[in-house]
Amino acid sequence: MTTALEIDETLLDAFIGDGSITDVLYVVRSGKEATVYCCRGATSSGGGLVAAKVYRPLERRNFHNDAVYQKGRDAAFSRRDKLALAKKTRHGRDVQYGTWINAEFQTMRTLYDAGADVPEVFAHSSGAILMEYFGDEDNTAPMLFRAALNRDEAEEILRKIIGNVKLWLANHLVHGDLSPYNLLYWGGRIVAIDFPQAVDPRVNPSARSLLGRDLENVCGYFSRYGFRADANRIATGLWTDYQAGRL
Repeated sequence: MTTALEIDETLLDAFIGDGSITDVLYVVRSGKEATVYCCRGATSSGGGLVAAKVYRPLERRNFHNDAVYQKGRDAAFSRRDKLALAKKTRHGRDVQYGTWINAEFQTMRTLYDAGADVPEVFAHSSGAILMEYFGDEDNTAPMLFRAALNRDEAEEILRKIIGNVKLWLANHLVHGDLSPYNLLYWGGRIVAIDFPQAVDPRVNPSARSLLGRDLENVCGYFSRYGFRADANRIATGLWTDYQAGRL
């Protein structure tokens, strides 16, 4: 009987086949929508560590609240694809699946090139993304909610996160699901991950509310360190500047 882990690992075959990775070392984390593996990169690139994010196969994938994030992404779709998405057919699910993977890859590449604190992405296949890894062979970078910070570190990281949210918005992107669970902390650096649901505020009518929710999640978390950042005020200021072309 084929196990879920074996199914996930077959989606790494494209990276193994083209020599991008030589070994799959261990599972970093596994969630409802994807599993992340720590892998050894090709010797031609130094044999360093890379992360492979493998999306769940369609039958086990949960595109939660997808309609909120999908708006605006279907502008270039054919009439057939749009109809299939609306009817939730098998073809529609295939289109949806590919859209989320490609959207995350393109979003992260855009943000990395803009100087944002996100992993560099190297390649993607029909079911996985290969990207920069944070950690070492023994330890992966912890999620922010597990990181032990002093107050000065927390203040600097909060400022850095808000600066990243501003930079993302300046590049017409809102994370859409930002929280201490998809921010990594390693070597004094904060890194944002998990961008498949990122939206373009130029076409998605929910972008403003998603921006506000992202900041509420972040500011609410840092209240434990004694900071009372006003998420609504920050979101309103960023949104006003964005609409006025000042970012």
